[in-house]
Amino acid sequence: MKKKYIALALVGVIACAVLVEVNGIGIEDGKEFGRKLGKWFHKMMQERRHHVIENYLNTTRIEGILEYIDGVYYIEGTPLYLGNDWFMDTIARSDYDGDGEYEYVWQELEDLVGSEIVVNGVLRNGTLCVSHINGIWLRMPRMAEITEIEGILEKINGSYYVNDVQLIIKRGFSKSDIDRDGALERMTEELNSLVGSTVSIDGILNNGRMVVMHINGIWAR
Repeated sequence: MKKKYIALALVGVIACAVLVEVNGIGIEDGKEFGRKLGKWFHKMMQERRHHVIENYLNTTRIEGILEYIDGVYYIEGTPLYLGNDWFMDTIARSDYDGDGEYEYVWQELEDLVGSEIVVNGVLRNGTLCVSHINGIWLRMPRMAEITEIEGILEKINGSYYVNDVQLIIKRGFSKSDIDRDGALERMTEELNSLVGSTVSIDGILNNGRMVVMHINGIWAR
């Protein structure tokens, strides 16, 4: 939840406390008022979620025949960005081609080539970053470029680098065994085991620092 919504909730709670004290509302009345406030806040958050979902479907919409030319998908001449190689090689979350099987993302798309589909997404520099296929959720359309780098992982003054690019990593425990030692450890410990070895990293690059998304193809957030 964003900080401004937490702040709004706190303001509401404080306002309720003031009302109870000033107007002499009883404890039971106060509880009932609190329940009503909770229902209102829950409804507000639901409406916000619905608004976000509707906005995804109300972003750029293109309908036409899906084409695959020289490694790029197109609809009506517009190139589509559906995800990096790692994402395309993961099992799809939905059955986009309707064949009754959950396949790799690229296989789902391969079966749609030559057919008419509808895609939604965010248009960026002439490329559509796809969020939905035929109204079915695919992924969050990334507004920032995903950069991939490969090189020797170094640790300098407590920070990690690859090719002089500082890595911004998740704090706390890793969700995966990135260093393949058979244990789930803190992210720093996972990376310490990889120092000195060649790693493949992708993420969002900004001013010589990278917010790391994947390490050797493994989700690292």
